[in-house]
Amino acid sequence: MTSALVITARETLEATLLLGLVLAALRRGGGRDFGTAVWAGATLALAASAVLATVLILAFGGLHGTAAEASESTLMWAAAALLTYVLWWLRRHARELGRALAADAERALARSGLAVAGVVFLAVFREGAETALYLTAAAGNSGGTPVAAGAALGFGATAATGWLAYAGGMRTVDPRRFFAVTEAVLLVFAAGLVARATLGFQAVGIFPGTITVWNTGGLLSDTSPAGSVLRSLTGYTAAPTLLQLVLWLGFLALVAAVRNGGDARSVADGAWRSAPIGSGYSDRLYRLLRAPRLTLVARAAMGVLLAPLLAVALLRLDVGPFDNEGPLRVGPFAGGGENENNLFNFALWVLWLPLLTVATLFLGRVWCGSLCPLRLATDAARALADRLGFRGAGTSRRVRLGWLLPSAFILVTFLVKWLDVQRVAAAGAVFLLTVSGLAVAVGFLFRTGTWCRYLCPAGGWLARVARLSPLALRADPSVCATCVDKPCLTGTARAGRCPVALNPPRLASTQHCLACWSCVANCPADRSSLRLAWRAPGAELLRPHAPNMWESLFVASMLGMYMAVGHRSPELAQVPWPLLFFGFVALSTLFFVAACAVSAPLAGIPLRRALSTFGYVFLPLEFGTALIAFGDDALELFGAVQPAASVLLAGGFVWSVVVGVSVLRTQSRGGIRAVLAGVPLGAILLSLLFVWLQWYASGPVFDPT
Repeated sequence: MTSALVITARETLEATLLLGLVLAALRRGGGRDFGTAVWAGATLALAASAVLATVLILAFGGLHGTAAEASESTLMWAAAALLTYVLWWLRRHARELGRALAADAERALARSGLAVAGVVFLAVFREGAETALYLTAAAGNSGGTPVAAGAALGFGATAATGWLAYAGGMRTVDPRRFFAVTEAVLLVFAAGLVARATLGFQAVGIFPGTITVWNTGGLLSDTSPAGSVLRSLTGYTAAPTLLQLVLWLGFLALVAAVRNGGDARSVADGAWRSAPIGSGYSDRLYRLLRAPRLTLVARAAMGVLLAPLLAVALLRLDVGPFDNEGPLRVGPFAGGGENENNLFNFALWVLWLPLLTVATLFLGRVWCGSLCPLRLATDAARALADRLGFRGAGTSRRVRLGWLLPSAFILVTFLVKWLDVQRVAAAGAVFLLTVSGLAVAVGFLFRTGTWCRYLCPAGGWLARVARLSPLALRADPSVCATCVDKPCLTGTARAGRCPVALNPPRLASTQHCLACWSCVANCPADRSSLRLAWRAPGAELLRPHAPNMWESLFVASMLGMYMAVGHRSPELAQVPWPLLFFGFVALSTLFFVAACAVSAPLAGIPLRRALSTFGYVFLPLEFGTALIAFGDDALELFGAVQPAASVLLAGGFVWSVVVGVSVLRTQSRGGIRAVLAGVPLGAILLSLLFVWLQWYASGPVFDPT
């Protein structure tokens, strides 16, 4: 009843204001004699709206069972989409709408009363048709009788108020405040329709069934009077499914991103601006980062820790509870697992791999620059080559395009799963030593930083995750403009130059920054230009900054790779691993290219630009699926697979929605173009969510009817 009252009151007030605009335009044009035509057009519009509402009720009321539930759910989604679009459109065009309608009325005045009636009919019927659709959807959400009562109250009260305001010159309501309040209420109502429709689609098997997130029926049943009000207004369910909650949050995130968009480019740039941490290099944090031997000592310490782990794996040594017998099981977290019960496996696959990914999300590539012992080995090989007089080759342009990093990461992931590298400790140790040997060879043959920037498989993945990080190293342009010697570029005796040849004063992306702090150490303390800063998580993706087609395609390929690694399908488990792995990688890439081929003309941009930017939409969701696929050992050991997967999938999906809105708005030529271009990308995003939820959060869904 409450939602119906708000909907009808708002739409009636809009129609009343439109009638007022027409009557005012006719007065200015001397058309008082056309009052009958105005009211005739309004009456016909109301009658047509009533007929439309009756047709919708009869069409959907005559269905039963599965057909009725599917039809009502479709109607709810359509109503939510239309309601959101109308509110967004009015927000952008409210001022022009009044002038356009007045101009139409004045032009009609010059012709005939029939033309005036036609203008009024179209203006009022649009509001009436929207109301009919919304109320039909609301009736499926809370029942027909309460909706009819609420609609009658809303129509009567607002029509009377509008008439009194027009006839008596009363200012009974502030339209701006009224529309602002009702807009917020209706957007929450639309989100409730999405949630209720999602449950309906799950009940009939169109959407996958998922686990129940919670049950508040003991506190507030959705059949109680208060629960019924919340159900009709917000889609409240005492025991919501995970998919309901995810799509409800995703819809609100979508609406918030669209409503707060304004000028999309200015919003993306605003999110990109960072707030520096600390007041200068006198702070304790910067004194630590500027320590000359900090990263050297940290990398050496990691190497010292790695050496005994390799010995444990190669010699199959028993260490505490790790007895090399059976699957990995440790203390209170004992359970089955695919890993051999060896300390090396526990340290590398259960602890290091998931922690590495999570740490990169928050701290950027701090592992690559400050902790990774392979960088110490490559630097040592490079120093040896310099002493022997071998200068080292530069990287070719083809390598710098970025195709080698994703290829190396895909190949290494394939081999790790195919050769039992992750299961057998000795195999893992040999594999790690082989990669280390390659890194040393590259360090000896090529210039400094070649391995870390262009070839390291782990670095290729972490470079993408670093784009999501809220932590960034940025320079103060005004300070750098006064610097003549540029020690951050050339290096000093305190620290060498940037190992991957970046330009610190112009650093626009965290992608390749290794967080080695060399530039911070070289920057004079009296300038304090290069500092760490906080920014909005994923700010680099909102435009996106520094897009690269290979990187964008890499993100799309990884979506399929993680599905091959993390799937929980008995049927897929029977497929040969090479076919399954490369099949998923190829299919995900092809689907993305096909979606871009459809979205590019809709957005009004070249296909190459779409391929270079639209892949970043999926990066947050890909991060969640990567943690599920690569962190499965840790999650299984701690018995947290389902809750962790639920949080990662929900957060990744909602985050991708927000990024998608910004990317589409900054890249598309026009608002409606962004909406149309987003349909193929949204379909892929929803499909990925459905598949992963089916694997990791499936559960029974009961028919809500």
